[in-house]
Amino acid sequence: MRAPYDVNAHAPSLQSRSWNAVLRPTFKQLSRVLPAREAELIVLRAAMEQASRRNDRIPHATVRVSTDAGQVRGEWVGPAAEPGDQVLLYSHGSAYSVCSPRTHRRFIAAFGRRTGRRPFSLDYRLGPKHRFPAAHDDIVAAYLWLISRGHRAEDIVVAGDSAGGHLSLSLCGELRRRGLSMPSGLVLISPLVDGSFAAATAEYRRAGDPVVVPAYARRIIGHYFRTAQPGDPRFDVSVEAGPDLPPTLIIAGGREMMRGDALLWERAQTAAGGQCELQIWPGQGHVFPLFGLVPEARMAFAEAVRFVRQLDGQV
Repeated sequence: MRAPYDVNAHAPSLQSRSWNAVLRPTFKQLSRVLPAREAELIVLRAAMEQASRRNDRIPHATVRVSTDAGQVRGEWVGPAAEPGDQVLLYSHGSAYSVCSPRTHRRFIAAFGRRTGRRPFSLDYRLGPKHRFPAAHDDIVAAYLWLISRGHRAEDIVVAGDSAGGHLSLSLCGELRRRGLSMPSGLVLISPLVDGSFAAATAEYRRAGDPVVVPAYARRIIGHYFRTAQPGDPRFDVSVEAGPDLPPTLIIAGGREMMRGDALLWERAQTAAGGQCELQIWPGQGHVFPLFGLVPEARMAFAEAVRFVRQLDGQV
């Protein structure tokens, strides 16, 4: 069995340092003044969809199914899974307001191909149109739908980045409350854990972030979380930690404010007696493995593949 890569032995590459140097005086400064009103989010979402049109060439099949648990929305990336196949249930990042299966299709296709799993990419409801806990209900409906199709819980790996990581953890809490079987593993990339952004804000004050300021992120995500209550475990998922949760890999950047959330979950899960492998990559920003722009992105992606293949007994 191959050991995890020692990320602390890796100095940030010239490419990653250069990328941070470009973002700091550009997008980060814009994030200080951008209003993030509903109209701006609609424009941003449309721009991201337009920029992702080339991903339409990647084979995929849209799913819209009504079930007793609710509407299931998403897509199979590549061939649809057959009953009994190993599945990857992926939730894209979005600050619960932007992005889609289309924007993440290339990464999800590669993840499924490298792990030998059939990826189902969740198209959960977003703010500002939809409010908490709509997205949580969507991932629960999708998981139960996969089970109803003949996929055992142990055949399912749940993964997500940023808000999708938050959804992955809230799903596990819901499964516990319902007395249902957990998936075989979790892969979380720069996950949101505390919906109040308290952990991220504290980390920003400690070390900064080369890409964005916390106030802008809170403004965007606040469109969705406006109806959430602080004590709701679907809001602050750190309370969902426990030894019954599946083995978990967290990948986060050493320069991102969401490093605070990654540390929050790792400490909570370890204290609760659960299994959690945390990798914080020096010098990297938010969800860096998805972009493939720096050497560390490809190395971290290989670590996510390694983790899933070890769950499957393949390495």
